[in-house]
Amino acid sequence: MVITCPKCDARLQVDEAKTPAKAFTVVCPKCKNSVSVNREAKTAVAPTVHTEAPPAPAPSESEPVPPFEKPATAQRFNRRGDEGVFNSKHETTSDMTDFARVLAEALNRSGGHSASSRIRPAWDRRKALVCASAAYRDVIAASLAKHEYEVFVAENMAQGLGRMREEPMDVIVLDANFDPLEQGVAFITKEVQLLRPAERRRLFLVYLTAGVRTMDVHAAFLQNVNLVVNPSDVEQLPEALEVSIRHYNDLYEPLNHALHLAPI
Repeated sequence: MVITCPKCDARLQVDEAKTPAKAFTVVCPKCKNSVSVNREAKTAVAPTVHTEAPPAPAPSESEPVPPFEKPATAQRFNRRGDEGVFNSKHETTSDMTDFARVLAEALNRSGGHSASSRIRPAWDRRKALVCASAAYRDVIAASLAKHEYEVFVAENMAQGLGRMREEPMDVIVLDANFDPLEQGVAFITKEVQLLRPAERRRLFLVYLTAGVRTMDVHAAFLQNVNLVVNPSDVEQLPEALEVSIRHYNDLYEPLNHALHLAPI
């Protein structure tokens, strides 16, 4: 009879004629382990060791869930000296915006206005995002707000991207010196390039940079923007925008007519 020690796998040769008829125990000469042998099954059985079950771990207190933090986003610009009027006007019309939009679309579908004569509603002001350095930020924002733009000002790259991803903008003014530490120009430009063609057509991108002539079409084409403005002409930005956007809307008038879209 060959007995295998379950602890060290040593093989023991035992004479069956000298073993008892019932179960018996032998000691492994290698590891001194007691091996129980069942004569009928001719197998070695390891001794049963009764151990106490380890205590159940104490329930740990759940870690507190951190509060939701709203992503950084560009804030709405308020003109100095008339914040109350500017805000109250926005708050008064904000609740009616959705209703007015639905009503205008219903009138257009019902034939109340032809698609060819469709214009941007007066209550739907153009949204402009200003991503500029501190030297031009306030001047640009104040001039656009004076011309009835709804202006948002980004002080850094994160705020600019946050506002672009929160809601679509009609106009983005991007300064060549915007947030150089975080490569603000590169990230804002990349976000614009990732837009679908239908979304990109609804965005007018202005690039503020030195070394170009304001409203230079060739320079704008090379920079892959809609309008270039020299910093020396920053105070005339709203006028340059008005002319450029009018020409842009004339270019896309057939497409806007076919898609029943209002111009920018």
